[in-house]
Amino acid sequence: MSRDDDGLIRRVGEGDLGAMQVLYERYAPQLYRFALARLGDERAAEDVVQEAMLAAWQGASRFRGDSTAATWLFGICRRKVAEVCRRGRRRETPGLRPVADDAPPDSRLEFWESFSRLSDEHQEVLLLVFHYGLSQEEVARVLGVPVGTVKSRVHYARRRLREALEDAG
Repeated sequence: MSRDDDGLIRRVGEGDLGAMQVLYERYAPQLYRFALARLGDERAAEDVVQEAMLAAWQGASRFRGDSTAATWLFGICRRKVAEVCRRGRRRETPGLRPVADDAPPDSRLEFWESFSRLSDEHQEVLLLVFHYGLSQEEVARVLGVPVGTVKSRVHYARRRLREALEDAG
């Protein structure tokens, strides 16, 4: 997630297939995990990543560099997830994924059950900030909301998650 990525997108916009392959290899795994967490379906997540990367290929020449490559790609992916949900093919629900490989299975399940009780907005902002490491400014660009809204959502999402985990035991 560097200026090198911006140059990569510029090269993709010029039709460089090698640059597209590098971009795909660099970001597809993260986009897949994001889509899977939102959709809870592996096949739908794979389709979303393919559609997002195709949209990136087609739109790379219009990339202005106002945001980072990661922000731009997560924004595309997020819109593709929303399209899937609007078409009614899948409902946005978090997929059960481990919290940490060494965490006891019960605590992982407890975490994801608590996480699934959060609103879609709160789940999304927590995933983007804490799991994918986007800055609050980048998340604001991805979501198309002010930075203050992201800060508020993070604050309330963390509070609600903590409360849900405490209620779970």
